[in-house]
Amino acid sequence: MTDGDVLAIAIDGACWPLVNQWIDDGELPNIARLREEGTWGNLESCVPPVTCPAWKCYSTGKNPGKLGVFWWENLDLHEQTSTIPTANDFTEPELWDLLNENGISTGVVGMPLTYPPKSLDGFMVAGGPGVPDTGFAQPRSVEDELREKFDYTPRPTYPSSVEEGSTEVFVEESIEQIDQDFTIAEYLFDAYEVDFLQICSFEINGPLQHLFYDGEPTRRAWQVIDKHVGSLADRFETVVIHSDHGTSEMDKQFYINSWLDQEGFLTRKQSHFERLASYGLTRDNIRGALERVGLRRPLSNIQFLRSLAQHIPDSTGQFGETEGKAIFDKIEWDSTKVVGLAQGPIYIHDTEMDAGTYEELRAELIRELETLEDDETGQHPIQSVFSREEIYSGPYLEDAPDLVALDTPRYHNKGGIGKQTLFGESEWRGNNARQGLYILNDGAECGTRIDAEIYDLAPTILELFDVSIPEEMDGEVLDVVD
Repeated sequence: MTDGDVLAIAIDGACWPLVNQWIDDGELPNIARLREEGTWGNLESCVPPVTCPAWKCYSTGKNPGKLGVFWWENLDLHEQTSTIPTANDFTEPELWDLLNENGISTGVVGMPLTYPPKSLDGFMVAGGPGVPDTGFAQPRSVEDELREKFDYTPRPTYPSSVEEGSTEVFVEESIEQIDQDFTIAEYLFDAYEVDFLQICSFEINGPLQHLFYDGEPTRRAWQVIDKHVGSLADRFETVVIHSDHGTSEMDKQFYINSWLDQEGFLTRKQSHFERLASYGLTRDNIRGALERVGLRRPLSNIQFLRSLAQHIPDSTGQFGETEGKAIFDKIEWDSTKVVGLAQGPIYIHDTEMDAGTYEELRAELIRELETLEDDETGQHPIQSVFSREEIYSGPYLEDAPDLVALDTPRYHNKGGIGKQTLFGESEWRGNNARQGLYILNDGAECGTRIDAEIYDLAPTILELFDVSIPEEMDGEVLDVVD
């Protein structure tokens, strides 16, 4: 007997090349059964294939040009501002909103970019990076109940580094969070009896797959997910398992801003915070000191301090993955034409640049980046560079980065506004990749492979509920739905 209509399990960074080894070894029997008896395939992500905005591309069925968010950070070079998006920056209706409008109750747990959480006919528990310890659930009574019954918080506080001595704590915190997210989701499903339940596991990828790829910590985490899949799947008429992007094994980092500097497209300067860092006031040293006196977690909930930290380099000169605020401290804009961000976005500083010069510059950047080689390995760090018109459409097209550079599998573009070298050994073992995965199992044996795009899942789930599909959605209903 089933209790709900549709269960959607979102697994950040999941892909078949990563998990097939464990399926073949019989270590993920519940996921294996759902694939064998359902429809499955690759799920192609947006460009760049990154959690933000990919999860919103899934939930809206729309490309980033219709959402106005293109990565973890949006740059406005004219205003010299950097914005890190929250749920408030996305105004397009999501899958759960459209279901609610048609009288279908929904529950959402752990989905990135849902803070602050919205009110639903059902419940929402925000997830992913940047969620504070309070205000993370709607209705508010849900937060109080989860805190009381499970001592639940939406994201673990990790040690300030994963150096020897803290790795074990780091791994256990991540796996415990994955387990807890599924546990509270099933608890809330029992309490609210929603028609559609969405669960997302973010910690499986950030940090585990990024740091360990297919290592033992990742394998253990996937076994936890598979256990919960087995507990939940038979309670629903239809089960969808899906990712936002894939993960590939990687070796090295590429610092695109160092390359832009070397090639004369960008001019850097030393910021005030870098001068302080030369005296030991680095981001990792500050985090370690706060952790030792028990202040790191409470202070991490203060937005001003989180924003300030983005200006401060770590001991290697890196400003973190989102380094836009540091970019405005470090660049001589009068002599800069181009600036890049980690994982692909490239912005052209086009003050008084005519259309012909602009297109020539874009063509030059595409040509040079796609042919760039790492002298040490002979490999290309960038596989493709897209113009914004190739990959985006919609009212926010002019706000998009001018170009987006897609990494090759074994290289991670780290941005590197504070680095002096072009390449470095990777801190990660797992890189984001464009091909993710999905399974759709509605109880009818199938086993058919149909590859899809991330935009296809929202209209497909709406079709399962016989809800009309908005014309502005970019995706199409998968053929598996009658």
